[in-house]
Amino acid sequence: MKNLALACAVALSLGSGAQAATITNGFTFAVANGGGSSAGSHFHSSTGGVFGNPAGKAEVGSFSSEEVRGLSEYNLTGLTASPFAFVTFDVFALAGLFSGTNDFLYDGTISVDAYLGNNAENISDFTAASLGSVGTFGTAGLQVGDVLSFNITSIFNTSIGNSSASLGIRLTRLGAGNGGAVTFDDFRLTTDNQSTVPTVPVPASLPLLMAGVAGLGLLRRRKQG
Repeated sequence: MKNLALACAVALSLGSGAQAATITNGFTFAVANGGGSSAGSHFHSSTGGVFGNPAGKAEVGSFSSEEVRGLSEYNLTGLTASPFAFVTFDVFALAGLFSGTNDFLYDGTISVDAYLGNNAENISDFTAASLGSVGTFGTAGLQVGDVLSFNITSIFNTSIGNSSASLGIRLTRLGAGNGGAVTFDDFRLTTDNQSTVPTVPVPASLPLLMAGVAGLGLLRRRKQG
């Protein structure tokens, strides 16, 4: 009986692992503003390797007086709706990309939101209109190699339904920060939650609640009219 139970447990473990899959890999970059400006002005990580920094890194936090945001985009061409979709990424470094300036941890909270991508590294993505909040997480206690996942099923399937060519994900520091940064990489869309650290997702009921509030407001205005 013990052997049978063990065999069943192994089979279940293998079965659940087989269900997990990567939907698509993203390409990643980082954009900073000019310091005091609300718009992005230059890359901190991009395909061109500006400042000698590696490509494919999402630096988030500060560089001197600049704010830095990490971005990733996903080509949706040929993809179909999925029962589950998560944006998943890894902690690359508990610091920014510039030795001697932001080479220490940004100690605070990072927000994650989605935007309409364009399958290109664009500085304007720093302030691209948001499609909706995905969640938040704190940097305290993070370790290199930690994995974070956020459920974006609704946003992903809506983008597929709208025939969008690309979906973007943006990581932004909340508050002024302490001058430090955090760097992430290996962004991908997965069918499972791979988080190894706590995250705070946006409640799935929130979009429905907001739509209901908006509907009540419209109904009230019609009655008043």
